[in-house]
Amino acid sequence: MSSLSQNKVAIFDLGNVVLDWDVDRVLDSLDLEAEVLTLLRKELFFHRDWLEMDRGTVSETAVVSNISKRSPLQKNAVKKAILAAKNSLQPIPETIKLMEDISNNGIKMFCLSNMSRETYAHIKNMEFFGMFRDIIISGITGCMKPSEDIFRLAIDRFELDPSCSLFIDDSLPNIETARRLGIKGFHFKGSHSCYKGIRSRLLHG
Repeated sequence: MSSLSQNKVAIFDLGNVVLDWDVDRVLDSLDLEAEVLTLLRKELFFHRDWLEMDRGTVSETAVVSNISKRSPLQKNAVKKAILAAKNSLQPIPETIKLMEDISNNGIKMFCLSNMSRETYAHIKNMEFFGMFRDIIISGITGCMKPSEDIFRLAIDRFELDPSCSLFIDDSLPNIETARRLGIKGFHFKGSHSCYKGIRSRLLHG
């Protein structure tokens, strides 16, 4: 293991980087009427409540209750959609292969993700999590990307040297915050060139 590898660090987002995340696919998987699906899109997945679950300021149970009160949606439909969303979070094979290659080269990996406490509890036993030295989940910490607070927490808790750290995320605002704090950023889009670029930065640089 080279000293260069020992100094490098990779920090991964989860959704759309390590795990599949596609709201349309989640909705398509539900055997519900079209008007119900439209309401779920508006009142659950694209409502502020979803962000607050990720931030950890509101529980999943409270969100289900809130939606049933402010819309015609029944609690069972909301619960079904949330469970389908959790179950849809499946590892992306090419990213897992990349992580294995990074790990085999002695490079430390960490996870920094916006996700609700309940969703993380649902997926935390997936095998790939064992490759991370530590994990920060927004719904547990109470702060979320792209706020500088969660990145400062990561720098402190992961004991990062920002100049040797590569943050991989599909959200450009998150990348921009990381860069403001001196962390190198890689805007992930799932393409072959993205994987090649990450390998170049971490394994061949």
